[in-house]
Amino acid sequence: MSTAYRKPSMNVKQSCYSHSLLRWFFLTLAWVVAASGVYAGDRFDAGLLWKIESAGAVPSYLFGTMHSDDPRVVKLPPAVQQAFDRAGSVTLEVELDAQALVSLSSALLLDNGSNLESLVGDDLYRRSVQALGAQGVPDVLVAGMKPWAVAVTLMTPPNQGGEVLDQFLYRQAKNSGKKVSGLETVAEQLALFDELSLDVQIALLKDTLDNLSDIPRMLADLQAAYLDRDLKRLVAINESAMQESDPEMARDFNRKVIIDRNHRMAERMKSRLDAGNQFIAVGALHLPGSEGLLTLLSGQGYRVTRVY
Repeated sequence: MSTAYRKPSMNVKQSCYSHSLLRWFFLTLAWVVAASGVYAGDRFDAGLLWKIESAGAVPSYLFGTMHSDDPRVVKLPPAVQQAFDRAGSVTLEVELDAQALVSLSSALLLDNGSNLESLVGDDLYRRSVQALGAQGVPDVLVAGMKPWAVAVTLMTPPNQGGEVLDQFLYRQAKNSGKKVSGLETVAEQLALFDELSLDVQIALLKDTLDNLSDIPRMLADLQAAYLDRDLKRLVAINESAMQESDPEMARDFNRKVIIDRNHRMAERMKSRLDAGNQFIAVGALHLPGSEGLLTLLSGQGYRVTRVY
């Protein structure tokens, strides 16, 4: 029988590990579910950098990111670098400051006196400890993690020791004195997972553990599509993966993690785009689809033109 769990304090080792947690969290929001499977036509099927024009305002740019530290992803192509350099302000999905890290670190852990084993059962707990142990996560930390946190941690590619693209953009913006803001808060993004029922969290964890061997291939395919700037292929890869998951869970994730957020982000972009001279970076899977950002912004009257 499991004993009552006391939430561990964040020591130095765990604090360092939290930096990798921050990495996988934003990665997960970018690819854990498929974007809308209904396309708005070939116009928005390819391209990572888009010029967004509003009457009377200096053009802004919307850039699709992949949360990877692979040098091929992090190195900005000349067209993207030029748009970034010209912009007066930079907007990311969330502002990657120290407070975001603190909020994330705390939110991943159970705080109601329960522990992971008591929630998911002996078998899933044992498999979780074994799988995360292979990634260097200590047993004591696994014991206190929420089921969804374990699942998405297992979806993380190996840490190569560099900055992911979003972190690179944040640092570059800060170093150049640009104003940096976020379209969402960490609390809003965490709520997407915390609002999942326990049954759905357990199903997500089981599905992840059952398909661990497929994750490296999927990540490699996603990165290849990203480097080719092929948005349609990015979505197709995710849709293929989701077809092997529980349909109800996939639909719920798709609505909450991609579509609802697209509408929220498009609404929050309006004041920035109307002010002009913005560089906005979001996960590339938010761009395509009938309810993707490119279609939503076009529908709001903005002129949307592919640059790269």
